[in-house]
Amino acid sequence: MISVPWPVRRGPVHLAIAHALVVADRRDWLIIAKGPLSGRRLVGSAVATVTAVSRSGPGIAEAQLEGPLAHGLARLGLDAIVVVGAAQARTGLIIDGFGDTVRCHRERLDHKDHKDPDDPDDSDDLDAPDTVWHTDAHVRESADDVVITTGAFGIGGDTAASIVINCGFPTTQGGLGAVLGDLRLDYLVLRGDGTVPAATPVDVDVTQNYAARIADNPLTLSEKTYPGFATWPGPGLEGYAASADFSGRAGAGVRDFDPQSLMAFAVDDGSSACAECPQWCLKSFSADPAAPVDGGRAHQLGISAAVLLLDVSDPATLVAVNSLCHELGIEHLRAAEALRGQPLHPDTLRQTLMDAIRAGGDATRPVFRVKGMPIPPFDPRGNQGLAVGYALNPTGPRYDVLEHDIDFEAGQPWLDQDRLDIDFGMPSTGLLMGTLPAERRAGLGQLWLAWSAVDALGLCEFAAPPTRELTVDAICSVVAAVEGAPFGRDDLFQLGRLRLGFLRQLNASLGLGSDEDALPEHFFTQPVREGRLEGAVIDAGEFEDACRQVRAVLGWNDDGGVDDDRLTRAITRASELVWTELEGGSW
Repeated sequence: MISVPWPVRRGPVHLAIAHALVVADRRDWLIIAKGPLSGRRLVGSAVATVTAVSRSGPGIAEAQLEGPLAHGLARLGLDAIVVVGAAQARTGLIIDGFGDTVRCHRERLDHKDHKDPDDPDDSDDLDAPDTVWHTDAHVRESADDVVITTGAFGIGGDTAASIVINCGFPTTQGGLGAVLGDLRLDYLVLRGDGTVPAATPVDVDVTQNYAARIADNPLTLSEKTYPGFATWPGPGLEGYAASADFSGRAGAGVRDFDPQSLMAFAVDDGSSACAECPQWCLKSFSADPAAPVDGGRAHQLGISAAVLLLDVSDPATLVAVNSLCHELGIEHLRAAEALRGQPLHPDTLRQTLMDAIRAGGDATRPVFRVKGMPIPPFDPRGNQGLAVGYALNPTGPRYDVLEHDIDFEAGQPWLDQDRLDIDFGMPSTGLLMGTLPAERRAGLGQLWLAWSAVDALGLCEFAAPPTRELTVDAICSVVAAVEGAPFGRDDLFQLGRLRLGFLRQLNASLGLGSDEDALPEHFFTQPVREGRLEGAVIDAGEFEDACRQVRAVLGWNDDGGVDDDRLTRAITRASELVWTELEGGSW
C-alpha cells in the first residue's frame, strides 16, 4: 500500500494514476477509486469510479457508480485500488483490513467451470457459475461486503459487458466488464473492517438542509417518491426522449408506458441503495422473489432504454430486461441495441438477450454511436446542449455529463436562483428546447465545469446544483471542512476543468484526435417528426461554434489535446508524483 498526501486541488487521484500508466505505455490496468467527498456521511456521497482503457472505443473509460462501492472503499481506508497486469489464470481478489493493515488475498479459480458466451454449445445455460448474481452469492460473507464482478460475457472479453457492484449497480459504457476478463480477474471483494468517517458538523448541516428541501423541489421529489426517476418516459416528451432508431416519432413504448404499472414489481424504495443519502433515487423492481434486492435496481437508463429504444411498455418485460442486464453483466444500451427487432417475452428473454449479444445485434439496423459507444435515449435534436456534451466528452456520450436542456426551459423553479448565469452559464429567462442559440452555446462550458467538479469530488449529479438542492456554497464548505483550508467557487470550477483536462490528455496519449468529437450525420439532417419539438434538427454551424466555445473554456485545442500551459503543468506534476510513488513503474 502507498500513502501519498493528495489535496483536492491536485485533481482526481485515479486520473493522475491513469495518466501515469498510459504515458508508461501500459494498457492492462483497472482503477477503482473514490473522490475526496465520497464514502462520507453526506448527501450524494455514495459515488465511486471505475477507470480503464475503453474496450468499446479508442479512448479512456471512466464510469461513475452509485451504491455501496464508495463506502466500501472508505471502510478499507483507501482512496483507490489499482490492478495492473493480467493474472496467469482466472483469479479472485479479496481485500480486507483497514489503512496500514489492508491485505490482499488471491484466489486461483482454475477449477471453475468457465462458460464461453461465444460458443453456443457452452453458453446455453449461464446460470452457473459465471453470472454476476452467482459470483456474488458465492463470495459474499456479510452484508457489508462489496463485490465487484462481471458475467460470462465480460470474462470472455465481450465489449458489451459491464462491471456490476453488489448485483445491481453497473457500469454503463466502455465495455469495462471485458477489462476484468482481459485481466483474468473474476471478482474483487472489499471487506474493510474500518468505519465510515464521522460526519463533520458541516456534513450534518448540509445533509439535513438538503433532506428538508426535497419535498419542495419537483425534481428531487420525483426522484425520492415511487415509482422514481427510472420511469421518466411519457407522452409529451417526444424529441427530448429518444425513439427506436432515433426516428423522431413516438413509438408504442412511450405512448403506452404507465410508470405506475411497475409498482406491482416494487421491492425496495431506494432507501437501502446509497448509504447516508436521503434522496433514495434507485428503486428496485423484480418479478423474481428469489432474486437479490439490488438485482432490480433501476437507474435512469435501465428501463428507459427498453421503453424508448425497443418500444416496450409491458412492465414484466421492462423489469426482466433491467434485471437480466445486471445478472448477466451486460450494458443496458448495448442490450437495447442488440435486441432491436427481436421478439421480447419475459419467459424467453434470457436466451434471446444472450443470443442477440453473441450475434452483435441486427446488422441491417442503423447504429448511433460516439467514440464507439451507443448514444443514450435522450435525443440530441431535442437536447442540443447535451448533444455537444455527447460529442466532446472524452469518455463517450454520457447522458449525465451535464444538466439536460429540459431543465433550463422557461418556468423551471430553479431559474430564479442567484448566480445561475455566472456559475452555470444559463440565463434566468430560460431557453427553448431543440435549439442551440448563442446564449446556450456561450454557457455550456461553464455548465460542464460545474458537473465535472461534482464528478471530481465524488458527489452525485442527482443531488447536484443547479436543479437539485445541493448548492455551490454548500459543496465548497464541505471541501473546506475536509481539507482544513479555504475552498471557494473558483477552486471548484478549476477542479472541474482539471478533471476534464486529465481525460482529454489521456485520450490524446491514446491517439484520439478531435475527429472523434462528432455526432452521427443523422441528427443534422433528419428532424424530429412529431410532438412539440417537431422539426428540431441540429444546425451544423451552430454545433461547431458551440464545440469551439466549449473547447476554449476548457483549455483544449482543436487537435485533440490540451493547450493551456497551466493545465498541462498541473496534469504532468500530478502524474509524475504518482509515478514516483509507485516506484517508477516497478510493479
